[in-house]
Amino acid sequence: MNDLQSHLSEAAVNNIEIWLTLPKYAEYKQELLAMIEAKRWKDLEDSFFKVIEFGTGGRRGATGVGSNRINRVTIGESTQALCLYAAQADSEAPTKGVVIACDTRLSSPELSRYAAQVAAANGFKTYIFDSFRATPELSFAVRELGCAVGIVISASHNPPADNGFKAYWSDGGQLVAPHDKGVLEVAAKVEMIQSLDSYEEGVASGKITIISSEIDDKYLNAVVAQAEGSVRDIKIVYSPLHGAGQTNVLPALERAGFKDIIIVADQMVPDGNFPTIENGKPNPEEKVANDRAVALMLAEDADIAITNDPDADRIGVMVRQGDEPIYLNGNQAAVLATEYALRKRHERSELTSRHYVAKTIVTTDMLGAVADQYGVKTYGNMLIGFKYIGELILNKENTDEVFVIGGEESYGLLKGDYARDKDGATGALPLTEYAAELKAEGKTLWDRMLELYVEYGLYVERLDTMVCPGAEGFMQMQQIMADLRDNPPTQIDNHKVTAVLDYKTLKRTELKTGETTKIDCISGDVFVLEFGDRRRRITIRPSGTEPKLKFYNQWHTEASNPKSDYDEVMQELENTSRELEGILLARISSC
Repeated sequence: MNDLQSHLSEAAVNNIEIWLTLPKYAEYKQELLAMIEAKRWKDLEDSFFKVIEFGTGGRRGATGVGSNRINRVTIGESTQALCLYAAQADSEAPTKGVVIACDTRLSSPELSRYAAQVAAANGFKTYIFDSFRATPELSFAVRELGCAVGIVISASHNPPADNGFKAYWSDGGQLVAPHDKGVLEVAAKVEMIQSLDSYEEGVASGKITIISSEIDDKYLNAVVAQAEGSVRDIKIVYSPLHGAGQTNVLPALERAGFKDIIIVADQMVPDGNFPTIENGKPNPEEKVANDRAVALMLAEDADIAITNDPDADRIGVMVRQGDEPIYLNGNQAAVLATEYALRKRHERSELTSRHYVAKTIVTTDMLGAVADQYGVKTYGNMLIGFKYIGELILNKENTDEVFVIGGEESYGLLKGDYARDKDGATGALPLTEYAAELKAEGKTLWDRMLELYVEYGLYVERLDTMVCPGAEGFMQMQQIMADLRDNPPTQIDNHKVTAVLDYKTLKRTELKTGETTKIDCISGDVFVLEFGDRRRRITIRPSGTEPKLKFYNQWHTEASNPKSDYDEVMQELENTSRELEGILLARISSC
């Protein structure tokens, strides 16, 4: 152990000692000893410097040996802890049971079946889908089956080496406080993971029940019930990016009556290597992930192209504008879907002040402007993560308020309350319906977006990231956030910082006067620089699911020529983000 102590942090050494001694880690002991023998100090530090925590999307990270990795132990202890915690909260939880789903990642089938073995061994009635399914269908299934909890094995849009554990509560929403921390506290006390000897044994004994089309049909019907229009004359290109979208988005569009759908055939193959995506990242937010869908859209003169991440809760939408593709970002897609949903209800005289829309603090303020126009309330005081929108819907269940739609900048939408997580299917449905109606008028979604900019003003958003890998990167992010709080910059790219918002202390401070006001939100590791207008700001936070520091740059101005004005502001925001990154890096390097 002396060798370890001279090369690794105290936290990493402590976690390694636990993994070498406690029986629940026994299956990885020889592999761990081999890593130590080979003196793989950096790998050991990155794998053990912390215990992988619940972030914005559950526990997520690289697969492999270690407390900061996804493996059978972290999945097993998470499953067991979730079951034990649920049983403490509700004595009937074991009878109500757990439902488990997974995406198409390489290790997802194995890890989801192992989770089922653990849940069943802990006395829980256990349901599991017969193959990969979209995350939102799991959310729906928790509610439909009356389960106490749900589990999805997925790493969303992360690279092929990653996987993760998403946990859901009885309302169908992801775990939020205090449940997320409560489950981790129970997991830390699990000394031995209880598991059936085999998955097959669980199925044969009836402890594990395989579910299939009976839930699919109910889920798809719930999605299609969110349709607002009847125009279906539109040509669509669709790709699930090798993921589960072929089980929710594609059949939902078909069931809703869209006939002219062209699939990207080689990306319909479920494959966790994501072999046809150039950078290996199946994330609709990244243009390269959409290359094949866009190429087919242009070749076939299709009107729009739709893609999903592997667990199909996110949606990417591309528009053919003449001979050029327009990539709608998550904010623009959310604005268009919201404006369409509210306008259709308004036209039917079904919209009242009791209706509401929801967004997170980094999602465009244009959603609120659209909602105001229709006399609808906006809830926008939620931290990053769709789970907080799910929690809001739960809290409003026993009131007279009615949820219409919720959106987040990271390409997530939910229309209706049949599920409590973002859903690529009800993201696709209103946008496809709107595109079809606009086509009948000789317009596109992008044409309509430019019209909305003239009507509401120009809202431009840009996300930039600073990659901070491993233990060293984690410490770097902690240093940056601490420095921001101690000494926030007063000017960036000729823009004067007029106020700062610290979501850890929940205080907004005017820099000129020092006056502070309370922020109406829950606490989180988020810091905001404001530039004279609450709609002009940069939000900085460490990602809860990836080794990145994120800069959410948001700006509002009037639009006389929306297309050229948009491009000009977007370039200015890129310059601002790059200068901010340089300021932050220079500060910590001088420490």
